[in-house]
Amino acid sequence: MTADKRVLFINAVDPASEIENRYRPLWPAYLVSYFEKYAGMDKFSFLLAGSNIEKEMDLFKPHIVAISSVSQNYNYASKYAGIAKKHGCAVMIGGIHITYMPHCLTRDMDVGVIGEGEETFLELMNLYDRAGNFDPKDLGAVNGIVYHDGGQLVKTAPRNMLRSLDELPLPKRSLIGYQSHDYMFTSRGCPYKCVFCASTRFWDKARYASAQNVVDEIRGLVENGVKVISFYDDLFVANKARLQNIAELIVAGGFQRHIRFTCSCRANTVTPDVVKALKAMNVVSVGMGLESGCDRTLKYLKGHVTVNDNTQAINILKDAGIQANASFVIGAPDETEGEVMQTYSFIKSSSVDFFDVYVLTPLPGTPIWDEALNRNLVSNDMDWNILNINFELNTDKAIIMSNTLTRRQLLVLYKRFRRLRLYRILKALPGSPWIKDLPSVLRGILKEKITRKVRSVLGKP
Repeated sequence: MTADKRVLFINAVDPASEIENRYRPLWPAYLVSYFEKYAGMDKFSFLLAGSNIEKEMDLFKPHIVAISSVSQNYNYASKYAGIAKKHGCAVMIGGIHITYMPHCLTRDMDVGVIGEGEETFLELMNLYDRAGNFDPKDLGAVNGIVYHDGGQLVKTAPRNMLRSLDELPLPKRSLIGYQSHDYMFTSRGCPYKCVFCASTRFWDKARYASAQNVVDEIRGLVENGVKVISFYDDLFVANKARLQNIAELIVAGGFQRHIRFTCSCRANTVTPDVVKALKAMNVVSVGMGLESGCDRTLKYLKGHVTVNDNTQAINILKDAGIQANASFVIGAPDETEGEVMQTYSFIKSSSVDFFDVYVLTPLPGTPIWDEALNRNLVSNDMDWNILNINFELNTDKAIIMSNTLTRRQLLVLYKRFRRLRLYRILKALPGSPWIKDLPSVLRGILKEKITRKVRSVLGKP
């Protein structure tokens, strides 16, 4: 039987960005698998849109368009909602931006999903199946949403998060396809509260899928030809007992002989026993938000973590033969030029493999955003593109949080870090486990540069 209602998912990302388009989004696969498990109906068909949104709408003719967006891409989300409305679709929006900034719900959006989306999506789909629309008179009974009722913006009672991530069926990856290097989430949230991080506050508390659930998903990826799996959790190793169980199950299943893994760690969580478990799993690369080589800046950005923690984490990983990668942040409000250069010197003297550097950007839902709001550097109604975290693409408009450095001074420092970054890439790449990924990444970067050049010539953002 052919489904009589169609849902088009749109991931609101910058179409030119290589990194934002490297992997297809998992959120639609989670929503569909949850819906199909608990709805008890087969009246809907689903499609994830590609890069040509209008063409997808013309061909698929969706009844509902579901969009997800972070803050820096919300302009795209608003644009896509407008296109969907012109095609006569009902429109729902979810993600981190609408959760923290519900007043941004445009008139082209029927409903915004606040926070965790699976149960709310299920309820909204059941509502649409019964009523054929998202009528405000029905929406008030749905927890965890925002909607317009005449001239009033209505936010309903919060929805409780799922008690256990094992309530989630495995994501329906047939909707998005498989890649040789793919990714998965095994937890939601993080026990730490870095001052610039919105994700840890979006989830409110950390929850973990069971080790068996994790390995079941790994098995499905292996059976579909995946060779490299990146754990995209905020902090994969946070639950050490679970980590040990995952490692034991991976080894028992022999998956470590066929799959290479990557994950993220926080410096103070990198201990010999943690790294021993990672090594047993065949984790070949670990990314860490080291953020700074200055203890005073680290205390502001991350709380109780030190430069010594950063150094020890790199050394423990390298001694185990695991690639150590890192990200750093410059431009904290009271950080001096000398303290920024402490970070530069730290990187230069360390054995970190690849690294990236960012200028501190205020994102909604973080203490940094609140500080920027109090200083009138941002507003609740602004050009969201300005929050692009890639400073080189946003040099003239980026929000500068520093009280001690000018935009020009930050740019000079940033370029110095980027030159060191290029040197480290060229040095580390020959022995890197990611050498095989290089051709596809380079093609994507070249395409991005050409697209941005054309945009510049045409005067488009």
